[in-house]
Amino acid sequence: MSVHIPREEDLEFVGKFHERFAGIRWIIEFKYYSNTECAKMKFSPKEFTYDPKDAEQIRGYAEGLKLEYPEAKIQLFVVYCFGNQGYRIFEIE
Repeated sequence: MSVHIPREEDLEFVGKFHERFAGIRWIIEFKYYSNTECAKMKFSPKEFTYDPKDAEQIRGYAEGLKLEYPEAKIQLFVVYCFGNQGYRIFEIE
């Protein structure tokens, strides 16, 4: 019996089965803050740390992927975009 767990990640990279990246999967979640939101929160992109809720969300996606592809080496990333001020990328363990 197969179980389908719906996932809604923003982007998933899959290594080709016959190349050196075989078995690698990257799940990437994008979060966007407008310039207005950044101004209200009063932080710079350099000071920003990832939101634990976002880490929990992407780990949930990975759990579904592990059920479908238990042999896959999965890496998780959250990318935060801050209007036109910059971005931060976090690898989630």
